[in-house]
Amino acid sequence: MCGIVGIIEKKSKKPSVKKLQAMLKAVEHRGPDDEGTYFNKNVALGHRRLSIIDTSSAGHQPMPNNKKDKWITYNGEIYNYIELKKKLSKKKYKSSSDTEVLIRSYEKWGKKCVNQFNGIFSFAIWDEKKKELFCARDHVGVKPFYYAVQNGVFYFGSEIKALLAAGVKAKPNNSIIYDYLVYGYYKHSEETFFDGIYELPSGHTLIYKNGNITIEQYWDLANNIRDMSSWSDKKVEHEFTRLLKDTMRLQLRSDVPIGIQLSGGLDSSAVTATIDSINKGQKNFRLFSFAYGGFKDRDKPFMLELAKKVGWKNEFFYVYPEYMSQTMEQITWHQDEPFPGLPQFGLHMLGFECRKHGVPVVMGGQGGDEIGAGYEYYMGAFFLDAIREKGVEYALNELRAFGKLHAFKKNYYTKFLIASMSAYFKGGTSADASKFTNQSVLGEKFLKKTKKEAPTFDKPFESELRNMQYRDIKHTKLPRVLHGDDRAAMAFGVEQRVPLVDYRLVEFGLSLPLEHKIRGGEQRFFIRQAFRKKLPKLVNRAPKRPVPSPQREWFKKELRSWIRPILASKSFGRRPYFNQKKVLQEYDRYCRADFNPNSFHIWQWVHLEIWLRTFID
Repeated sequence: MCGIVGIIEKKSKKPSVKKLQAMLKAVEHRGPDDEGTYFNKNVALGHRRLSIIDTSSAGHQPMPNNKKDKWITYNGEIYNYIELKKKLSKKKYKSSSDTEVLIRSYEKWGKKCVNQFNGIFSFAIWDEKKKELFCARDHVGVKPFYYAVQNGVFYFGSEIKALLAAGVKAKPNNSIIYDYLVYGYYKHSEETFFDGIYELPSGHTLIYKNGNITIEQYWDLANNIRDMSSWSDKKVEHEFTRLLKDTMRLQLRSDVPIGIQLSGGLDSSAVTATIDSINKGQKNFRLFSFAYGGFKDRDKPFMLELAKKVGWKNEFFYVYPEYMSQTMEQITWHQDEPFPGLPQFGLHMLGFECRKHGVPVVMGGQGGDEIGAGYEYYMGAFFLDAIREKGVEYALNELRAFGKLHAFKKNYYTKFLIASMSAYFKGGTSADASKFTNQSVLGEKFLKKTKKEAPTFDKPFESELRNMQYRDIKHTKLPRVLHGDDRAAMAFGVEQRVPLVDYRLVEFGLSLPLEHKIRGGEQRFFIRQAFRKKLPKLVNRAPKRPVPSPQREWFKKELRSWIRPILASKSFGRRPYFNQKKVLQEYDRYCRADFNPNSFHIWQWVHLEIWLRTFID
């Protein structure tokens, strides 16, 4: 994992050394181990290195090919680099790094090299012969790649702040801010919160040549769905287990220590159990978890139970209200764009602790809910599919089983079904993207000037559930999760690996028929089935739980003295986005409420103000 940057000037002009150094300085946290630059006429590439594979100086970047007519700056891991060596030239390698394998792959296959890779990556290769820059981003977008063109100059970097450091103007993108405040969507587009700065979509390549940008898609989940309608439970379990073990075999490749971020949920527990089965007692892995001080964490017993089973130490670190207020500006700077909320502070704390304890690589369980249909808001789409494919009685039986598993009261079944269907027909946005419908708190002129329809997403499948999963993986939920986790870890030079979103597992999960995803009221059924005997019953049988967070309570009490002055500030009042008087009235109403209402709208207002202060003001 590293930080990459670059500048392509107009043909007759040399890039500024000072600008490139400023860009590298902006992403030095991503690569604390080494720094390198490459200049050639109008081209400049920069690299900050986090040494994971071949930690010697032989892995220095930017790295050339043998002829030195191609140079690469690369962030990520090509997990199958050892296998690729067998397909490539037998010429002697100068290093044992995956970077050298990557550039040799480009020499052999050109832009089609990306079809050979299993990994998490973003990279840029300057091809001197073709006079073009070839860039790519991994299948599901684990590793970031941003770019902008300003005054005829092409800039790129791992983080937006690198582009700003080069002089790209920091101007708010009101169209994306409108989507965020009105519809609750963010990380759903190649546009960013910065006007004129774009993110290369996952599964895409970019070529910059003669001042022109060409973007092509090399992998689309919709085109990689298999017919698995005849698969038995046994076959599904066998293939999922095989794929997951092979994924872990590849991702456990590292020349530095690896840890595991354990949340207590099914997905990170499955990752932990799989590592344990592959490891076979050879060594102990360190488990890192966070919890909230002064808040009863329902997930902690699940973490402790699993740690006991595998025999590894589970280290807990605690987030308190003052940590949130004290680190808000720092974390906002690291994140570049608005992020979901309080859990992000815990992830940043874990990044810091992993680095402090000498563990620069961590495994996580991200993606299991998306590939296994684990979110509760999927149930509306599931019921529609169940009725269409298997009939009303089947759907009602599943509703009863779901209710029993979640301890529904008799009068709640109808309410839940109505709510699930309503969520589906309103677009099925997830909990952290739910919109606050009272738009009167927003600036009237801003609403009128920027008004537009809600974003729509393609629906390539007949299955409504599969369409929702596809949307969450490609456009909404997973991009937000991966963005936040990458920045939280890389803020401290820690590599985050996410085995459950290996593109093969993503294809597998979406290809599965309805009954393998949700059955007997159990979501992520095929994952649970594969781990019935491998996880403690307490972990495996537990229904999906909302991420435990005291955000609602803290916003009303412990953090009120921090939040209200922000909303009442002169700078907040000057923003075109809000009606400050009505915002304050709504926040006071929120604080007086006896129940705990959704707090996402409060987070939106506070966080957007801090973001504007950090990057725009």
